[in-house]
Amino acid sequence: MIRDATALGEVRAEWQYVTGARDLIARNLAAAHPGISGMGQSHEFRNLSYNLCLLFAYSVLERVLRELRDEGIFSSSKELGALMANSKTVLPWQDYSKADEGRERRNDVAHRRHILERADCWKYIDAIEDELVAWGVVAR
Repeated sequence: MIRDATALGEVRAEWQYVTGARDLIARNLAAAHPGISGMGQSHEFRNLSYNLCLLFAYSVLERVLRELRDEGIFSSSKELGALMANSKTVLPWQDYSKADEGRERRNDVAHRRHILERADCWKYIDAIEDELVAWGVVAR
């Protein structure tokens, strides 16, 4: 859906970073499991690690929406909430409600210093990936 090949390549690289970071965290947290190494990570640390990936994932979504806006697919201000709302009738959103719920939860992390459970982070990151796949931005 993104026509600018350079921008598309950059966005794909950014998403690859998100998924790579998520996988790296999972591997390292598994290796630090108390049953394996004798030393474990706190529940809070595990959650915080995935919260960082959630922030990265919504940054990629915002970048994609800004690029589509700049290419004239829809018009909007720069704020992520407005970008999402103004693209709702134009883009083939798979589950807009879940992505928007995740945006609100991301705001809790980014602006109100709340830490989400890692399962919630995975749910919202997967929701963003579903959208990016549907829009032809990334492959699964």
